Amino acid sequence: MALSVTRQDLFGNSRVVVAVFTFDASYATSGEACDPGLGTINIALSDPSVSGYVFQYDYTNKKLKAFYADYDAGADGPLIEVANGTNLSSVSVRLVFIGA
Repeated sequence: MALSVTRQDLFGNSRVVVAVFTFDASYATSGEACDPGLGTINIALSDPSVSGYVFQYDYTNKKLKAFYADYDAGADGPLIEVANGTNLSSVSVRLVFIGA
């Protein structure tokens, strides 16, 4: 996995980091390490959906999680985290981080 920072700007008293995150060939349960280099992250925004996946940033552990939709309406709920070891190497997502 790789985080490629494409832009970093000042926005008032905050820094804004725009980056592209590319997953690797073996997704890790609980997300992939994703640290944009900010001491504090106030908000992380991602593309709403890429290749059918939805993303969530784990602020505490600085990880990016990938989810997919559960279409069987079973007990799994509306979104399920991608299984451990799944090859997501063709998936890249654009992220915007705002923090200090």
